Amino acid sequence: MKRLHGEATAIVEATSAQCLSVLAAVEGYPRWYPDVVREAEVLATGQDGLPTRAQVKLHVSRGPLEKDFRLLMEVCVETPGKVTLTRIPHEASDEETFQVAWEIEERGQNRHVRLSVDACLAVPRFLPLGSIGDELAAGFVSAVAPVLQGGPAPL
Repeated sequence: MKRLHGEATAIVEATSAQCLSVLAAVEGYPRWYPDVVREAEVLATGQDGLPTRAQVKLHVSRGPLEKDFRLLMEVCVETPGKVTLTRIPHEASDEETFQVAWEIEERGQNRHVRLSVDACLAVPRFLPLGSIGDELAAGFVSAVAPVLQGGPAPL
């Protein structure tokens, strides 16, 4: 098992409610970050209509190695500004973990949108992970920042 951690932050002018709306809409992730989030389907919602469970397919590429991860995720949306997606294990003996935590912090007219990625994955020992956690987090934040600013999602 290899541990992976990464963080990234963007400063946007959107309101906290606008940021939370985009980040909670898990099914929209493939529209604004299709290079990594290949599929996202909400499987369950709470009484408030917000997602509580989703199935996602993530594509990770590092050098000559590429891997797709199909993950069942618990989605927790907390107002005013936190969205956490946590991998649900397939079985009790499954020790892999994967968590993506978005936090929205108000600072004057701007919002600081921070993403933290934490994982423990069964990958080959020879595979160097290096800064892949920070790269993954930075990619997510760079992809969503224009959407949070009111721009279109990438095509």
